[in-house]
Amino acid sequence: MSKRLIIKTVLICIGLFLITDSALFAYIFTKYPINTEKKISVVVATTDIKEGVVIEEHFLRKKEVYASGVSANVETEISNVAGKRAINDIHKNDFIRTYELLDKKEWYKDDERIIVLPVSMEDRLANLIKKGSYVDVRLQKETGDTTEDILYKIQVKDVLDDAGIALDSKSAVNSKIAYLKLVLGKEDREKIYAASRNGKLIYELYCDSTQKSGGEVN
Repeated sequence: MSKRLIIKTVLICIGLFLITDSALFAYIFTKYPINTEKKISVVVATTDIKEGVVIEEHFLRKKEVYASGVSANVETEISNVAGKRAINDIHKNDFIRTYELLDKKEWYKDDERIIVLPVSMEDRLANLIKKGSYVDVRLQKETGDTTEDILYKIQVKDVLDDAGIALDSKSAVNSKIAYLKLVLGKEDREKIYAASRNGKLIYELYCDSTQKSGGEVN
């Protein structure tokens, strides 16, 4: 056998060995990952959860992730999340974090109460004021065209029809008068009651929740 043929045979054998070896290692690494980092189960959202919504158990699921990708604020137990209120919007598949949740005992202050204020379509700014909107409440005095600031950046908890049904519900009736549902402390309620005796309440709508309050000093 010539020397050239021997060299070719050896090179072919080495090449086949390297190919087989690479394929074997690739299979082993795919089948048996060498990453031994610890995994933990965390709570994630199964759907988009809006700010203010009380989180139900079926909104949640567990997901295994590497421990290095999880901060101490991420919830690991569904029981710690269900029944709490979302402080901000939570998107589908997002981790649920402790600081995004409000416990039931912290939802309302002791002096807070629900009040409803009747409004016409005009007062609702052509129905632009909806559940979750933020408004400034102003007084339009009967004695003139001047207005007076009463409350700043109050969230509208809901907008109801004559039957007390939310206007965004399919069962709501088409009424000209609606009712703004507000949750106010005693001091703010007294301001509303006093103002309503001296004129008409009007509302200025914020473009979104990120805008500064009308009462904030720049």
